[in-house]
Amino acid sequence: MILNRALFSLPDWECRRFGTENLIYGSLTERGISTLSHTLKGFFSDVSCIHGLDLGCGDGELIYHLQKELKGSVWEGVEISEHRVNLQKRDVTIWQGDFLEENLRPYNVLHADNLCLEDAHAEKLEKKIAHEFKGIYITYREPQEVTFLRNARFLKTERTETTWTIHGIHWYQLI
Repeated sequence: MILNRALFSLPDWECRRFGTENLIYGSLTERGISTLSHTLKGFFSDVSCIHGLDLGCGDGELIYHLQKELKGSVWEGVEISEHRVNLQKRDVTIWQGDFLEENLRPYNVLHADNLCLEDAHAEKLEKKIAHEFKGIYITYREPQEVTFLRNARFLKTERTETTWTIHGIHWYQLI
């Protein structure tokens, strides 16, 4: 998988507004997507029941591939960078927005490549997830927020190939 290089060149105004730390971008390789898909199939006997949201979806590449791998699943994405959303060329549903302001209740799978987030933003996201989400949460960061840790059940950590490295992705269930 070759990432669109334009995803990495952001307008100065976005970097000033959101902070470059919160705009770092990466994704999964083909092998990583296969690992993610295989694991999701283990949690869902019928993948057509999956309604997932990718938090920080870039141009929607990951959800495009997940919909192809997991036939019948529905994926959407939210991305804070208007520039990245405007680069979308695939048949996916993505929008520009702040995932801290999104309604997480309609989804049963959340994916967050959140290693790039400042700790304060990551903990706000974990707290939000703990309060309003029920389902499988896939995260690249080891959660730290106390409310999240009380409400989430750790399922597994799985080494997964990303565009940057092999990384442990953590799977949680919120009931």
